[in-house]
Amino acid sequence: MYLLALGLGALISTLVLVYFIRSPAFSLFHPLTIYTMFHFVCFVIRPIFGYWLGYDQLYLLYQFQPSLDDKIAVIAAANLGYLAFAFSCLRSGNTRMRFTPSEAQNVERKKLLMPFVFAACIFGPIATYSMLQNFSSDGNFAGMVTDKASGIAYNTKSNGYLTDAQMMLAPICALIAWLGRFRIVSLLPLVAFALVRGASGGRGAFIASIAMAMMLYLYDKRARYPNIRVTLVILIASLFFSWIGQNRGDELRLLAGYEQTKQREPNRNKFLESMDLGNMEFFEYIVWVVPEKSGTYDYFVHNLQIFTEPVPRIIWPSKPIGPPVQPIHLFNYGTPVGMTFSLPGVGWYSLGWLGVVFWCSLWGHATGLIYRKYVLSDQSTIKTASYIVFVASLIVAFRDGMLISVIKQTGAFMAPVVGWYFFKRFAGVPDISAILRSGAKRVRGGGGLAVADDRGARLAHIQNLPPAVRRRRLALELQSSAPTDD
Repeated sequence: MYLLALGLGALISTLVLVYFIRSPAFSLFHPLTIYTMFHFVCFVIRPIFGYWLGYDQLYLLYQFQPSLDDKIAVIAAANLGYLAFAFSCLRSGNTRMRFTPSEAQNVERKKLLMPFVFAACIFGPIATYSMLQNFSSDGNFAGMVTDKASGIAYNTKSNGYLTDAQMMLAPICALIAWLGRFRIVSLLPLVAFALVRGASGGRGAFIASIAMAMMLYLYDKRARYPNIRVTLVILIASLFFSWIGQNRGDELRLLAGYEQTKQREPNRNKFLESMDLGNMEFFEYIVWVVPEKSGTYDYFVHNLQIFTEPVPRIIWPSKPIGPPVQPIHLFNYGTPVGMTFSLPGVGWYSLGWLGVVFWCSLWGHATGLIYRKYVLSDQSTIKTASYIVFVASLIVAFRDGMLISVIKQTGAFMAPVVGWYFFKRFAGVPDISAILRSGAKRVRGGGGLAVADDRGARLAHIQNLPPAVRRRRLALELQSSAPTDD
C-alpha cells in the first residue's frame, strides 16, 4: 500500500512538473522551479530510496515510529501542498521571463561599482567578524545553547543579529563575482566563503550564495535554463554539500590545522539519509503528534514570534524561547532535534489538511506575485540583485517553512543590497529608465547609447500584453520606426 502511495505521489508530481515545463513561465528564475526542486528531492526521490534502503536513523533518533496511515498521509499532504503552491504561483506569476537591454544595464552597473564598494566595505567586515567570531574548532557557534524543553537554540554570550550577520557574506560574494564578470579573481571570495562555512558544518548559506552566483551568471547570459558550465557547478556543489554533511566539516577543519577537542562518531547514514534532507521523516513526526497526541493544532500562532524575535535577549532577559504562545510542545513526545518543518509541514502543524492548502497557496501566490512584479519592471541592477538574492534564499526557506526563519534569513541576505541602494541614492546614480531615455536622446542627437535599447525595452514589455493589444502595439511600433519621405 505504501509503495502504491509513493508511485501515485510521484506520478502526480511529475504531471504538475510537465505542465509547468510546457508553460511559458518555466525558467530557473521562477519560484515554482525552486519549490519543485525541493519537493522532488525531499518528497519524491528520497522517499523512494528510503523505502528500498530502509531508512531508520531519524526514527531511532527522534524515538518514534509512524504508522502506515501516518506515512501515507504525509505523501498525500506533501503532494497536496505542491499542487496548491503550483496553482497559486502560476496564477500570480504566469509571465514569461524576459531580460532588459544589456547595454543600458552595463552602463548602470558601471555607475554602481563605487556605491557597491562602499556597501561591501561596511557590511563585509561585520559579516566576516561574525563568521570568525562564531567559528570554533568543533564547528559550533560560540555561546549557542539548546533549550532541552523545546529543542530551540538561543544565544547566551552574543547578540542574535551579530550571529546572523555572517549570512551577509553570501550575497556580497555572489555580487562581487557578478560585478567582476565572473573572472577568476572575482570568484575567490565566493570560494573562500564556501570553504569557511563548510568547515563550520553549516551549508545553507554557502549553497544559497552559489545559487545566487549561478543565477546572476545565467542572467548575464540571458539564459533561462542552466548551461553546461552551470550544470557542472551544480554537480560540484552537490558533491561538496554531501561531503560536508558526512563529517560536518571535520575534515576541512583538520586540513586547516584545527585540532578536534571531541571525537565524533563516524557517520553511518545511508545514501540521502542525512538530516539536511530529512523533511519526509520530520513531516511524519508532525503528523504522528498533531493532532492525535497533542489534541490541538497550532492555528498559526507560532507566527507571533515575529514580534518578539527582534528584541535582543540582552535587553529582555526573560524573552520567551521560541514563539511566545506554544499550544504544542513537540519535545513532549520525542526528541526532534534539528527538525525543520517545510511549507506543507507548517500547514499541517497549524491546521491539518486545510492548513496545508492555505499555507502553500499563500506562499505560492506571494512568490509568484514578486516574480511577476520583477519581470515586468525595468530590471535595474539593484532590482535584479534583490530578486535573485531573494529567490535563491527560497532554497532554504521552503525547507524550513517557518515565517520567522524566512524573515530573519532574508533580512540578513538583503541587508548589503539595501545598503547598496542607499549608497546609490546618496551618489546620485540615475535609474536605468533615465539612462535609457538619455541614451535615446543622444542617439537622436548623433551618438551615445543605441536607440535599439530603448526600443527593445518597449518591445519586451509588449510581449507580456494580451495578444490583441500586443498586435496593435507592435503595429504602432513598426509604424513609428518606418522611414519617412522627408
